[in-house]
Amino acid sequence: MQVPVRLSQESLFGFLTSTRLPVVSSLSAATRWIALGLGAACAVFGLYCLLALDGGFWSAAVPWSGALPSLVAAPLLFASAWLWRKRRYEAGAVLLFVAMFALTILANWPRGVFSPAWYLNPFLALLACMSLGVLPGLALTMAGVLGLLLAARQHVVDPAGATLADTWVHATSLSALTLASALSGAIVNRLIFMALLTAESQRRKNFETSRALRHREKLLRHAMRVETVGDLAGMVCHQLRNTFQVLLGHVTLGEIADDEERRRRLGLIEETLEQTRPLLDQLMSLAHPDEGAVQTTEIASLLRDFHAQAKLVLPSSIDLSLDAPESLPPVLLNPRGLTHALWNLVINAKQAIRAEGSIVLRSGSDRHQVWIEVADSGDGIPKEVRERIFDPYFTTKPVGQGTGLGLTAVARFVRGSSGLVQVDSVPGNGTTFRLRFPQSVAAVPDSIRSA
Repeated sequence: MQVPVRLSQESLFGFLTSTRLPVVSSLSAATRWIALGLGAACAVFGLYCLLALDGGFWSAAVPWSGALPSLVAAPLLFASAWLWRKRRYEAGAVLLFVAMFALTILANWPRGVFSPAWYLNPFLALLACMSLGVLPGLALTMAGVLGLLLAARQHVVDPAGATLADTWVHATSLSALTLASALSGAIVNRLIFMALLTAESQRRKNFETSRALRHREKLLRHAMRVETVGDLAGMVCHQLRNTFQVLLGHVTLGEIADDEERRRRLGLIEETLEQTRPLLDQLMSLAHPDEGAVQTTEIASLLRDFHAQAKLVLPSSIDLSLDAPESLPPVLLNPRGLTHALWNLVINAKQAIRAEGSIVLRSGSDRHQVWIEVADSGDGIPKEVRERIFDPYFTTKPVGQGTGLGLTAVARFVRGSSGLVQVDSVPGNGTTFRLRFPQSVAAVPDSIRSA
């Protein structure tokens, strides 16, 4: 099922929320564990400062300026991890950046504007504007800049010799750098969204093109099947007409006969109807839109069943014979598709025979393959025509009598079964179509497989 993607114009995490890509789950898990780990570290460090250090609540003499920054950030980090677990990526990302900004501002405040950790602000501003979008990113950036400027107002714990002017120059320069980083992040955010929008537009276009191609392929397969069913239906109707004449004769003679003869006639009618049923069953099976599934198929058995059904359909002027061994190595293919291909070949062979003639079904196997031949005694195929017989819609029949899709269906089925179609034909001496299929792996002896 295709999941619609709605690109958020504010946050990249809004885009991630609307997708079902595998990378999103991996990113969510990694970020959740990072937030959880940072939260646990902050909580442990904050408790340690409160319990083990004098003046450890909030002091420049304590690493990371004491317990306050860590204890403020820890709940936010835990909440962010919970939101990432619930797949609320955008809210979780906002809380994660709020926690990082709060930790940086509170940890640096007692140390003054010359604390090196203030240089984390430009990096955080860049990431916030790039990931969260322009407005949320700028809001967090302004909070960081405001904290820096308020810290500069205190003018505490600065390097020896630093004047108030030096403090404000440093603070304004670092604030300008932070705002410039935020602007760069906003630009990158827009560029990424433009790339995502372009990629999504192309994906939708490719999907529509693929869907159109699949629809055309479905229509082509339907047209192939309709042509075969139409030809087969004509022969079935011809045979049914003869059968109905026989039934009508039995009914007429039974009406004037005695009870014993009437029962014998009823038995003959039942036998004739039973002989006719396979014709209709085969026609319905071939017309069914379901192609069936690929499975291990015994070719010899399938060919015998097909020969028995085709013999009922073909006219008596055509002799249909079978030359196949009792068993053959199994082949992995779609048996219904093979039956469809055989009907196409037999119907073509019947149409190639002008009056009387013969069609021979043969099968056998060699080192790695199982093959099936359909040979007829028709007029053969000229060389210039033979090169195009598998092209879609190519036909030598008069207009309105063929679509040129029968042999195309045969070729597509054989290629889809990893097989090969060979054609031997001499004008005036008939045509032989040979279908070759690879044996199922389980049927190939180990000595041959290793060779």
